[in-house]
Amino acid sequence: MTDTILETVATFIAQEQLFPVQGTVVVAVSGGADSLCLLHLLMRLCGPGKRYPHITLHVAHLDHQLRGEASERDALAVARLAQSWQLPYTSGTCDVYALARTEQRSLEDAARQARYRFLREVAQGQPIAVAHQQDDQAETLILHWLRGGGLSSQIGLQPRQQDIIRPLLCLSRADTLAYCQRYQLTPLEDASNSDTRFLRNRIRHELLPLLEQINPGIRATLLRTAEVMEVDHAWIEEQVSAHWPHVVISASDQAISLRRNALLALPLSLQRHLLRRVTAQLSGGQSPLELRHFKLLEQFLLHEGNGEELSMDLPGQLRMRRRREELFFTHQQTTEPLPQETHEAVLLPIPGECAVPGTRWIAEARWLDEAEAERVRQALRAEDWDEVWRILHFTRYVVYIDGDSVGKTFRVRTRRPGDRMQPLGMQHEKKVQDVLVDKRISRAEREQLPLFFKEQPEQQCVWLGGVTLDQRVRLTPQTQRILCLLLKNQP
Repeated sequence: MTDTILETVATFIAQEQLFPVQGTVVVAVSGGADSLCLLHLLMRLCGPGKRYPHITLHVAHLDHQLRGEASERDALAVARLAQSWQLPYTSGTCDVYALARTEQRSLEDAARQARYRFLREVAQGQPIAVAHQQDDQAETLILHWLRGGGLSSQIGLQPRQQDIIRPLLCLSRADTLAYCQRYQLTPLEDASNSDTRFLRNRIRHELLPLLEQINPGIRATLLRTAEVMEVDHAWIEEQVSAHWPHVVISASDQAISLRRNALLALPLSLQRHLLRRVTAQLSGGQSPLELRHFKLLEQFLLHEGNGEELSMDLPGQLRMRRRREELFFTHQQTTEPLPQETHEAVLLPIPGECAVPGTRWIAEARWLDEAEAERVRQALRAEDWDEVWRILHFTRYVVYIDGDSVGKTFRVRTRRPGDRMQPLGMQHEKKVQDVLVDKRISRAEREQLPLFFKEQPEQQCVWLGGVTLDQRVRLTPQTQRILCLLLKNQP
């Protein structure tokens, strides 16, 4: 059966042309059965000597901070798995509760938004593989129907949507569970998947079983209906593409401008589908507009006005402005104020500790005990990452680095404008401010986080405390001395 699953997925990938000829595919791994199945299957298909020899994989996991220590344990488990399978790995954190409040979204929607923002930051334009399967498709179709929407919402999840690919849409949840059992993959249990406060869980555990009592084949019926609608939707999208050059003046990921008269010349259906595409492109792939928003936009477009500039706020931090016969759709990036107070850096000797000015933290650096360090070195040389994780206890506030990659002291302080680092798993430096925004660290917390800098050169940030290490100081098979950095609360 498991070989059949492999061939089914391989055929589906080929038919839908999901993979590039070469490059990296970022695999979103939560640790559940579906994502474990996806990662294991892609490992069997990608790499030298395999069906896709020029495709490499990169594991990504976001901690939504919804389940406290359980979320941290899941993140650690996925990290250990990636290291044991010798795959590059990037993790992130996001306070989804805070995001939901800030952006006035439901908790489910905020989690989804945060997840895709994080994955796109990791992918940098490369394809992102997610583990949606047919049961997810059925649940999504019902969810869209309950919320209301047009034809676009009733085709459900697609094998490819912009940079998102779904290689498992040819499988069921029963298939992924059977695959994990066959290959002794142990899924992580997420208690929130049973929490019926979330609408998707109510659909999964209450509504779908009720519908199955009426129609035992309801899941197949939903998938079949979506397939019928998809043909009509594809034709409409072709029409949108044909009219796009005549309506759109310029387009980027942050702003799109349109010709008002050219848009109004289209049938109402094409107007709405074109606006849906515009707002989806500015919102990371999914338009936030509902029927009421389209009707407001139509009133706005038909208003003749007297030549003054008009503007209208839309969901998802979108804004539309009208200047004479030109329409401007923009995504309003959240900008953060600079820290209210800049504190001087303090010297942290190695080994030693110091209080970090303006924060509640004491920073400490200490060498790993030699006996323990030798065990870690042996595991590193063998690339036995499970053993490394068993010996060392990484947490958000306790990390281990290559001691020979730093000098004899650190400078520790809170952030300043222009601070940069190369986050773990990244190939290039980024602004610390962008790292904090991407990982959804709250503004209040940002001003309290200590940054550890190599004294020479000072501008190289070694650790953004509680968030991420710098790629250049990570442990490797060549590591000889191991330095522990930690943060603890001031008494």
